[in-house]
Amino acid sequence: MKKRKVSSILLSLALAASLFTGCGGAEPAAGTETTPDAEVETAETETAPDTEAAAGDSGYKTTGEAYEIHYIARSNEDGTQMQALYKIIDMYQKQVNPNFSMNIECISDQQTHNQKIRTLAASDELPDWWSGDVDSFFYELWNAGMVANMGDIFKELGIYDNFYWCALNYPSTADGEIAGMSWNAQGEYFWYNKDVFEAAGIEKTPETFDELLEICQKIQDSGTTPIGMEGQWRLLRYLAFIPWRLSGNDYIDKLAAGEAKYSDELGIQTAQFIADIGQYFQEGWTTADSSTVMEQLKDGQFGMYYSGTWELPIFSDENGELLDNIGMFQLPLTGEGDVNGFADSFSNGGAPMFISSEAAKEEEMMNFLAFFWDHYNDLCLELGYLPPGQPSNIDIATDLQKELIEDFAGVTSYAKCWDVVVDVATSEVLLSETPNLTLGNLTPEEWAARLDEAAAMNIE
Repeated sequence: MKKRKVSSILLSLALAASLFTGCGGAEPAAGTETTPDAEVETAETETAPDTEAAAGDSGYKTTGEAYEIHYIARSNEDGTQMQALYKIIDMYQKQVNPNFSMNIECISDQQTHNQKIRTLAASDELPDWWSGDVDSFFYELWNAGMVANMGDIFKELGIYDNFYWCALNYPSTADGEIAGMSWNAQGEYFWYNKDVFEAAGIEKTPETFDELLEICQKIQDSGTTPIGMEGQWRLLRYLAFIPWRLSGNDYIDKLAAGEAKYSDELGIQTAQFIADIGQYFQEGWTTADSSTVMEQLKDGQFGMYYSGTWELPIFSDENGELLDNIGMFQLPLTGEGDVNGFADSFSNGGAPMFISSEAAKEEEMMNFLAFFWDHYNDLCLELGYLPPGQPSNIDIATDLQKELIEDFAGVTSYAKCWDVVVDVATSEVLLSETPNLTLGNLTPEEWAARLDEAAAMNIE
Protein backbone atom coordinates (compact mmCIF):
# COMPACT_ATOMS: atom_id res chain seq x y z
CA MET A 1 0.00 0.00 0.00
CA LYS A 2 1.93 3.02 -1.28
CA LYS A 3 1.39 6.16 0.74
CA ARG A 4 1.79 9.76 -0.32
CA LYS A 5 4.34 12.10 1.20
CA VAL A 6 2.95 14.95 3.29
CA SER A 7 4.68 17.88 4.98
CA SER A 8 2.33 18.67 7.83
CA ILE A 9 0.28 17.13 10.61
CA LEU A 10 -3.38 18.08 10.27
CA LEU A 11 -5.18 18.48 13.58
CA SER A 12 -8.87 18.59 12.67
CA LEU A 13 -11.71 18.98 15.14
CA ALA A 14 -14.34 20.06 12.60
CA LEU A 15 -16.73 17.10 12.93
CA ALA A 16 -20.38 16.72 13.86
CA ALA A 17 -21.64 15.15 17.10
CA SER A 18 -23.25 11.70 17.30
CA LEU A 19 -24.95 9.41 19.80
CA PHE A 20 -22.28 6.83 20.57
CA THR A 21 -20.56 6.51 23.94
CA GLY A 22 -17.76 4.50 25.51
CA CYS A 23 -15.53 4.19 28.54
CA GLY A 24 -12.22 5.19 27.07
CA GLY A 25 -13.41 8.77 26.61
CA ALA A 26 -13.40 8.98 30.38
CA GLU A 27 -9.64 8.94 30.25
CA PRO A 28 -8.53 12.06 28.34
CA ALA A 29 -4.92 13.01 27.93
CA ALA A 30 -3.36 14.24 31.13
CA GLY A 31 -4.53 17.66 32.20
CA THR A 32 -7.21 17.95 29.52
CA GLU A 33 -10.97 17.87 29.53
CA THR A 34 -13.40 16.00 27.29
CA THR A 35 -17.01 17.15 27.13
CA PRO A 36 -19.92 16.26 24.83
CA ASP A 37 -20.28 19.96 23.98
CA ALA A 38 -16.63 20.53 23.06
CA GLU A 39 -16.12 23.56 20.86
CA VAL A 40 -15.19 22.60 17.30
CA GLU A 41 -11.85 23.97 16.15
CA THR A 42 -9.33 23.28 13.41
CA ALA A 43 -5.61 23.77 13.84
CA GLU A 44 -2.53 22.93 11.80
CA THR A 45 0.95 22.16 13.04
CA GLU A 46 3.71 22.28 10.46
CA THR A 47 6.17 19.39 10.77
CA ALA A 48 8.15 19.56 7.58
CA PRO A 49 10.63 16.66 7.34
CA ASP A 50 14.32 17.50 7.62
CA THR A 51 15.53 16.62 4.13
CA GLU A 52 19.15 16.70 5.32
CA ALA A 53 18.65 13.79 7.73
CA ALA A 54 20.35 10.59 6.59
CA ALA A 55 17.91 7.67 6.58
CA GLY A 56 19.17 4.74 8.60
CA ASP A 57 22.21 6.50 10.13
CA SER A 58 20.77 6.00 13.62
CA GLY A 59 20.97 2.22 13.33
CA TYR A 60 17.18 1.81 13.17
CA LYS A 61 15.63 0.03 10.22
CA THR A 62 13.86 2.10 7.57
CA THR A 63 12.84 1.83 3.95
CA GLY A 64 13.81 5.47 3.52
CA GLU A 65 10.75 5.92 1.33
CA ALA A 66 7.91 8.41 1.72
CA TYR A 67 5.40 6.96 4.17
CA GLU A 68 2.39 8.43 5.94
CA ILE A 69 0.37 7.10 8.88
CA HIS A 70 -3.19 8.39 9.22
CA TYR A 71 -4.23 8.50 12.89
CA ILE A 72 -7.62 9.60 14.23
CA ALA A 73 -7.03 10.18 17.94
CA ARG A 74 -9.60 10.64 20.68
CA SER A 75 -7.54 13.31 22.37
CA ASN A 76 -6.91 17.00 22.65
CA GLU A 77 -4.18 18.18 20.29
CA ASP A 78 -2.10 19.55 23.18
CA GLY A 79 -2.53 16.54 25.47
CA THR A 80 0.64 15.08 26.94
CA GLN A 81 0.45 11.79 25.03
CA MET A 82 0.11 13.74 21.79
CA GLN A 83 3.08 15.91 22.72
CA ALA A 84 5.12 12.75 23.21
CA LEU A 85 3.99 11.45 19.82
CA TYR A 86 4.86 14.72 18.06
CA LYS A 87 8.32 14.65 19.60
CA ILE A 88 8.94 11.06 18.53
CA ILE A 89 7.75 11.83 14.99
CA ASP A 90 10.26 14.68 14.83
CA MET A 91 13.02 12.44 16.19
CA TYR A 92 12.20 9.70 13.67
CA GLN A 93 12.26 12.17 10.77
CA LYS A 94 15.61 13.61 11.85
CA GLN A 95 17.32 10.41 12.96
CA VAL A 96 15.84 7.69 10.76
CA ASN A 97 13.58 8.57 7.81
CA PRO A 98 13.15 12.19 6.66
CA ASN A 99 10.35 11.08 4.36
CA PHE A 100 8.15 9.74 7.17
CA SER A 101 5.08 11.72 8.27
CA MET A 102 1.78 11.40 10.11
CA ASN A 103 -1.63 12.86 9.33
CA ILE A 104 -3.24 13.19 12.76
CA GLU A 105 -6.83 14.19 13.43
CA CYS A 106 -7.43 14.98 17.11
CA ILE A 107 -11.09 14.76 18.09
CA SER A 108 -11.51 15.39 21.80
CA ASP A 109 -15.25 14.77 21.88
CA GLN A 110 -15.85 11.06 22.38
CA GLN A 111 -19.16 10.82 20.55
CA THR A 112 -17.94 12.78 17.54
CA HIS A 113 -14.82 10.64 17.34
CA ASN A 114 -16.75 7.38 17.54
CA GLN A 115 -19.16 8.43 14.80
CA LYS A 116 -16.23 9.40 12.56
CA ILE A 117 -14.72 5.93 12.91
CA ARG A 118 -18.05 4.21 12.31
CA THR A 119 -18.62 6.24 9.16
CA LEU A 120 -15.17 5.42 7.79
CA ALA A 121 -15.53 1.75 8.66
CA ALA A 122 -18.85 1.57 6.82
CA SER A 123 -17.14 2.80 3.64
CA ASP A 124 -14.07 0.56 4.16
CA GLU A 125 -11.85 3.61 4.75
CA LEU A 126 -10.54 3.01 8.27
CA PRO A 127 -7.47 5.04 9.18
CA ASP A 128 -4.19 3.26 9.91
CA TRP A 129 -4.49 4.06 13.62
CA TRP A 130 -7.56 5.04 15.62
CA SER A 131 -8.68 5.30 19.24
CA GLY A 132 -11.55 3.22 20.55
CA ASP A 133 -12.82 0.74 23.10
CA VAL A 134 -13.17 -3.02 23.11
CA ASP A 135 -16.93 -2.75 22.70
CA SER A 136 -19.59 -4.27 20.45
CA PHE A 137 -18.56 -2.09 17.50
CA PHE A 138 -14.92 -3.09 17.93
CA TYR A 139 -15.89 -6.77 17.75
CA GLU A 140 -17.59 -6.17 14.39
CA LEU A 141 -14.27 -4.92 13.04
CA TRP A 142 -12.22 -7.57 14.83
CA ASN A 143 -14.38 -10.43 13.60
CA ALA A 144 -14.16 -9.05 10.06
CA GLY A 145 -10.36 -9.18 10.23
CA MET A 146 -9.99 -5.38 10.02
CA VAL A 147 -7.97 -4.94 13.24
CA ALA A 148 -4.38 -6.10 13.68
CA ASN A 149 -3.42 -8.36 16.58
CA MET A 150 -1.30 -6.03 18.69
CA GLY A 151 0.01 -8.86 20.82
CA ASP A 152 1.57 -10.42 17.72
CA ILE A 153 3.09 -7.05 16.79
CA PHE A 154 4.58 -6.62 20.27
CA LYS A 155 6.07 -10.11 20.11
CA GLU A 156 7.55 -9.46 16.69
CA LEU A 157 9.14 -6.27 18.04
CA GLY A 158 10.41 -8.10 21.12
CA ILE A 159 8.67 -5.77 23.59
CA TYR A 160 5.70 -7.89 24.74
CA ASP A 161 7.16 -8.54 28.21
CA ASN A 162 8.10 -4.91 28.80
CA PHE A 163 4.50 -3.80 29.43
CA TYR A 164 2.84 -3.69 32.81
CA TRP A 165 0.18 -6.40 33.03
CA CYS A 166 -2.82 -4.07 33.15
CA ALA A 167 -1.66 -1.82 30.30
CA LEU A 168 -0.95 -4.85 28.13
CA ASN A 169 -4.20 -6.67 28.84
CA TYR A 170 -6.64 -3.76 29.13
CA PRO A 171 -7.27 -3.63 25.35
CA SER A 172 -7.74 -7.40 25.03
CA THR A 173 -10.58 -9.45 23.61
CA ALA A 174 -12.83 -11.78 25.57
CA ASP A 175 -10.58 -14.72 24.62
CA GLY A 176 -7.40 -12.96 25.70
CA GLU A 177 -5.98 -11.63 22.44
CA ILE A 178 -4.17 -8.28 22.78
CA ALA A 179 -6.03 -6.13 20.27
CA GLY A 180 -4.92 -2.59 21.07
CA MET A 181 -2.10 -0.44 22.36
CA SER A 182 -2.29 1.38 25.69
CA TRP A 183 -0.91 4.92 25.77
CA ASN A 184 -0.31 5.11 29.49
CA ALA A 185 -0.85 3.57 32.91
CA GLN A 186 -3.90 4.88 34.70
CA GLY A 187 -5.18 4.14 38.15
CA GLU A 188 -8.28 5.70 39.68
CA TYR A 189 -8.34 7.12 43.19
CA PHE A 190 -10.27 9.38 45.50
CA TRP A 191 -8.41 12.68 45.65
CA TYR A 192 -9.13 14.59 48.85
CA ASN A 193 -8.44 17.94 50.46
CA LYS A 194 -6.43 17.42 53.65
CA ASP A 195 -7.55 20.71 55.14
CA VAL A 196 -11.22 19.79 54.72
CA PHE A 197 -10.61 16.41 56.35
CA GLU A 198 -8.82 18.03 59.28
CA ALA A 199 -11.57 20.61 59.78
CA ALA A 200 -14.12 17.79 59.89
CA GLY A 201 -12.09 15.86 62.47
CA ILE A 202 -11.25 13.02 60.06
CA GLU A 203 -7.98 11.37 61.05
CA LYS A 204 -7.72 8.57 58.47
CA THR A 205 -8.97 7.77 55.01
CA PRO A 206 -11.83 5.26 54.64
CA GLU A 207 -11.20 1.58 54.02
CA THR A 208 -14.82 0.53 53.55
CA PHE A 209 -17.81 2.08 51.80
CA ASP A 210 -19.59 2.44 55.14
CA GLU A 211 -16.63 4.47 56.39
CA LEU A 212 -16.76 6.54 53.19
CA LEU A 213 -20.39 7.44 53.87
CA GLU A 214 -19.57 8.26 57.49
CA ILE A 215 -16.79 10.60 56.35
CA CYS A 216 -19.18 12.25 53.91
CA GLN A 217 -21.58 12.99 56.73
CA LYS A 218 -18.81 14.45 58.90
CA ILE A 219 -17.68 16.75 56.09
CA GLN A 220 -21.25 17.84 55.44
CA ASP A 221 -21.77 18.52 59.15
CA SER A 222 -18.65 20.72 59.09
CA GLY A 223 -20.25 22.92 56.43
CA THR A 224 -18.46 21.69 53.29
CA THR A 225 -19.78 19.70 50.34
CA PRO A 226 -18.34 16.17 50.75
CA ILE A 227 -17.90 15.15 47.08
CA GLY A 228 -17.26 17.16 43.95
CA MET A 229 -18.98 15.41 41.06
CA GLU A 230 -19.45 15.82 37.30
CA GLY A 231 -20.04 13.61 34.30
CA GLN A 232 -22.43 10.75 33.72
CA TRP A 233 -19.57 8.34 32.99
CA ARG A 234 -18.09 9.10 36.40
CA LEU A 235 -21.38 8.25 38.07
CA LEU A 236 -21.28 4.84 36.39
CA ARG A 237 -17.97 4.26 38.16
CA TYR A 238 -19.77 4.74 41.48
CA LEU A 239 -22.48 2.39 40.24
CA ALA A 240 -19.90 -0.32 39.62
CA PHE A 241 -18.07 -0.02 42.96
CA ILE A 242 -20.15 -2.48 45.01
CA PRO A 243 -20.59 -5.13 42.27
CA TRP A 244 -16.88 -4.98 41.46
CA ARG A 245 -15.86 -5.63 45.05
CA LEU A 246 -18.42 -8.42 45.56
CA SER A 247 -18.35 -10.16 42.18
CA GLY A 248 -15.48 -8.81 40.11
CA ASN A 249 -16.75 -8.38 36.56
CA ASP A 250 -19.08 -11.37 36.82
CA TYR A 251 -22.23 -9.36 37.52
CA ILE A 252 -21.80 -6.83 34.71
CA ASP A 253 -20.84 -9.58 32.26
CA LYS A 254 -24.02 -11.47 33.16
CA LEU A 255 -26.11 -8.29 32.87
CA ALA A 256 -24.72 -7.72 29.38
CA ALA A 257 -25.48 -11.32 28.42
CA GLY A 258 -29.01 -11.25 29.82
CA GLU A 259 -28.11 -13.79 32.50
CA ALA A 260 -28.70 -11.42 35.43
CA LYS A 261 -31.11 -8.59 36.19
CA TYR A 262 -30.65 -5.11 37.56
CA SER A 263 -33.41 -5.98 40.02
CA ASP A 264 -31.32 -8.80 41.50
CA GLU A 265 -30.22 -8.33 45.09
CA LEU A 266 -26.80 -7.04 44.03
CA GLY A 267 -28.36 -4.58 41.62
CA ILE A 268 -30.67 -3.14 44.28
CA GLN A 269 -27.75 -2.95 46.73
CA THR A 270 -25.65 -0.90 44.34
CA ALA A 271 -28.58 1.34 43.35
CA GLN A 272 -29.14 2.04 47.04
CA PHE A 273 -25.47 2.97 47.39
CA ILE A 274 -25.86 5.50 44.56
CA ALA A 275 -28.94 6.95 46.25
CA ASP A 276 -27.05 7.17 49.56
CA ILE A 277 -23.87 8.75 48.28
CA GLY A 278 -25.63 10.99 45.77
CA GLN A 279 -26.93 13.19 48.58
CA TYR A 280 -23.33 14.25 49.20
CA PHE A 281 -22.70 15.59 45.67
CA GLN A 282 -22.81 19.32 45.10
CA GLU A 283 -26.01 20.93 43.85
CA GLY A 284 -26.07 21.16 40.05
CA TRP A 285 -23.44 18.46 39.56
CA THR A 286 -25.04 17.20 36.34
CA THR A 287 -23.97 20.37 34.52
CA ALA A 288 -20.58 20.82 36.22
CA ASP A 289 -17.28 20.57 34.34
CA SER A 290 -14.23 18.72 35.57
CA SER A 291 -11.77 21.64 35.42
CA THR A 292 -13.94 23.73 37.71
CA VAL A 293 -14.61 20.86 40.11
CA MET A 294 -10.91 20.08 40.48
CA GLU A 295 -10.05 23.70 41.20
CA GLN A 296 -12.84 23.80 43.79
CA LEU A 297 -11.40 20.68 45.44
CA LYS A 298 -7.99 22.36 45.66
CA ASP A 299 -9.64 25.47 47.10
CA GLY A 300 -11.39 23.45 49.82
CA GLN A 301 -14.94 23.78 48.48
CA PHE A 302 -15.21 19.98 48.28
CA GLY A 303 -13.81 17.21 50.42
CA MET A 304 -13.23 14.56 47.74
CA TYR A 305 -13.23 13.93 44.01
CA TYR A 306 -13.01 10.55 42.28
CA SER A 307 -10.84 10.48 39.19
CA GLY A 308 -7.66 9.03 37.72
CA THR A 309 -3.94 9.57 37.50
CA TRP A 310 -4.45 11.48 34.26
CA GLU A 311 -5.19 14.38 36.64
CA LEU A 312 -1.63 14.35 38.04
CA PRO A 313 -0.70 17.65 36.35
CA ILE A 314 -3.68 19.27 38.09
CA PHE A 315 -2.90 17.99 41.58
CA SER A 316 0.91 18.13 41.43
CA ASP A 317 3.40 20.92 42.07
CA GLU A 318 6.26 22.07 39.86
CA ASN A 319 8.38 19.15 41.12
CA GLY A 320 5.80 16.54 40.16
CA GLU A 321 4.77 15.76 43.73
CA LEU A 322 1.28 16.08 45.19
CA LEU A 323 0.22 19.52 46.35
CA ASP A 324 0.63 19.93 50.11
CA ASN A 325 -3.13 20.04 50.75
CA ILE A 326 -4.07 17.14 48.44
CA GLY A 327 -4.02 13.43 49.30
CA MET A 328 -5.36 10.30 47.64
CA PHE A 329 -6.74 6.93 48.68
CA GLN A 330 -7.70 3.76 46.87
CA LEU A 331 -11.21 2.46 46.25
CA PRO A 332 -12.64 1.16 49.54
CA LEU A 333 -13.84 -2.39 50.16
CA THR A 334 -17.24 -3.54 51.34
CA GLY A 335 -15.57 -5.17 54.33
CA GLU A 336 -17.41 -8.46 53.90
CA GLY A 337 -17.30 -10.84 50.97
CA ASP A 338 -14.87 -8.85 48.81
CA VAL A 339 -13.37 -10.90 45.96
CA ASN A 340 -10.50 -8.48 45.26
CA GLY A 341 -8.28 -6.07 47.16
CA PHE A 342 -7.29 -2.42 47.27
CA ALA A 343 -4.81 -2.70 44.37
CA ASP A 344 -7.48 -3.93 41.96
CA SER A 345 -10.02 -1.39 40.79
CA PHE A 346 -10.54 0.80 37.73
CA SER A 347 -6.99 0.58 36.43
CA ASN A 348 -6.46 0.86 32.70
CA GLY A 349 -4.21 1.99 29.90
CA GLY A 350 -6.39 4.83 28.70
CA ALA A 351 -8.39 4.78 25.49
CA PRO A 352 -6.70 2.06 23.42
CA MET A 353 -5.24 2.68 19.99
CA PHE A 354 -5.91 0.14 17.24
CA ILE A 355 -4.02 -0.52 14.01
CA SER A 356 -5.73 -1.66 10.83
CA SER A 357 -4.73 -5.10 9.63
CA GLU A 358 -3.67 -3.63 6.27
CA ALA A 359 -1.42 -0.99 7.84
CA ALA A 360 0.23 -3.61 10.05
CA LYS A 361 1.60 -5.29 6.91
CA GLU A 362 3.66 -2.23 6.02
CA GLU A 363 7.41 -2.47 6.71
CA GLU A 364 7.86 1.20 7.61
CA MET A 365 4.92 0.98 10.03
CA MET A 366 6.79 -1.67 11.99
CA ASN A 367 10.03 0.30 11.76
CA PHE A 368 8.37 3.35 13.27
CA LEU A 369 6.71 1.32 16.06
CA ALA A 370 10.09 -0.15 17.05
CA PHE A 371 11.56 3.36 17.29
CA PHE A 372 8.46 4.66 19.08
CA TRP A 373 8.60 2.10 21.88
CA ASP A 374 12.32 2.61 22.40
CA HIS A 375 11.58 6.20 23.44
CA TYR A 376 7.94 6.53 24.55
CA ASN A 377 7.99 5.19 28.13
CA ASP A 378 10.78 7.55 29.20
CA LEU A 379 9.00 10.48 27.54
CA CYS A 380 5.86 9.72 29.56
CA LEU A 381 7.75 10.29 32.80
CA GLU A 382 9.43 13.43 31.49
CA LEU A 383 6.02 14.86 30.56
CA GLY A 384 4.52 14.03 33.94
CA TYR A 385 2.35 10.96 33.41
CA LEU A 386 2.69 7.20 33.86
CA PRO A 387 4.03 4.94 31.08
CA PRO A 388 2.34 1.69 30.00
CA GLY A 389 5.68 -0.11 30.04
CA GLN A 390 8.89 -0.13 32.03
CA PRO A 391 11.06 2.93 31.38
CA SER A 392 14.72 2.47 30.61
CA ASN A 393 15.62 4.56 33.67
CA ILE A 394 13.20 4.67 36.59
CA ASP A 395 15.44 7.21 38.34
CA ILE A 396 13.97 9.99 36.19
CA ALA A 397 10.57 9.39 37.84
CA THR A 398 9.38 11.53 40.75
CA ASP A 399 8.68 9.88 44.11
CA LEU A 400 4.94 10.16 43.37
CA GLN A 401 5.34 8.55 39.96
CA LYS A 402 7.36 5.71 41.49
CA GLU A 403 4.65 5.13 44.10
CA LEU A 404 1.87 5.07 41.50
CA ILE A 405 3.86 2.86 39.14
CA GLU A 406 4.35 0.41 42.00
CA ASP A 407 0.57 0.41 42.55
CA PHE A 408 -0.05 -0.14 38.84
CA ALA A 409 2.54 -2.90 38.56
CA GLY A 410 0.69 -4.75 41.33
CA VAL A 411 -2.65 -4.80 39.50
CA THR A 412 -3.78 -8.34 38.66
CA SER A 413 -7.38 -7.60 37.66
CA TYR A 414 -9.29 -4.50 36.63
CA ALA A 415 -12.92 -3.42 36.69
CA LYS A 416 -14.70 -3.15 33.37
CA CYS A 417 -16.53 0.01 32.34
CA TRP A 418 -20.25 -0.66 32.41
CA ASP A 419 -21.06 1.67 29.52
CA VAL A 420 -18.66 -0.31 27.31
CA VAL A 421 -19.73 -3.82 28.35
CA VAL A 422 -23.49 -3.40 27.87
CA ASP A 423 -25.05 -2.72 24.48
CA VAL A 424 -25.19 0.86 23.23
CA ALA A 425 -28.96 1.28 23.71
CA THR A 426 -28.92 0.01 27.29
CA SER A 427 -25.87 2.15 28.00
CA GLU A 428 -27.87 5.22 27.02
CA VAL A 429 -30.56 4.27 29.55
CA LEU A 430 -27.90 3.74 32.23
CA LEU A 431 -26.46 7.17 31.53
CA SER A 432 -29.83 8.90 31.55
CA GLU A 433 -31.55 7.14 34.47
CA THR A 434 -28.76 6.70 37.02
CA PRO A 435 -28.50 10.44 37.78
CA ASN A 436 -32.16 10.27 38.85
CA LEU A 437 -31.12 8.00 41.72
CA THR A 438 -28.85 10.71 43.12
CA LEU A 439 -31.53 13.35 42.70
CA GLY A 440 -34.18 11.29 44.46
CA ASN A 441 -36.35 11.11 41.35
CA LEU A 442 -36.27 7.30 41.29
CA THR A 443 -36.17 4.62 43.95
CA PRO A 444 -33.64 1.79 43.50
CA GLU A 445 -36.51 -0.52 42.56
CA GLU A 446 -37.87 1.90 39.94
CA TRP A 447 -34.37 2.38 38.48
CA ALA A 448 -33.86 -1.37 38.27
CA ALA A 449 -37.20 -1.90 36.56
CA ARG A 450 -36.37 0.62 33.85
CA LEU A 451 -32.97 -0.96 33.24
CA ASP A 452 -34.41 -4.47 33.15
CA GLU A 453 -36.96 -3.31 30.58
CA ALA A 454 -34.24 -1.70 28.44
CA ALA A 455 -32.00 -4.75 28.63
CA ALA A 456 -34.86 -7.07 27.67
CA MET A 457 -35.51 -4.99 24.57
CA ASN A 458 -31.90 -4.58 23.48
CA ILE A 459 -30.06 -7.80 24.27
CA GLU A 460 -29.99 -9.99 21.19
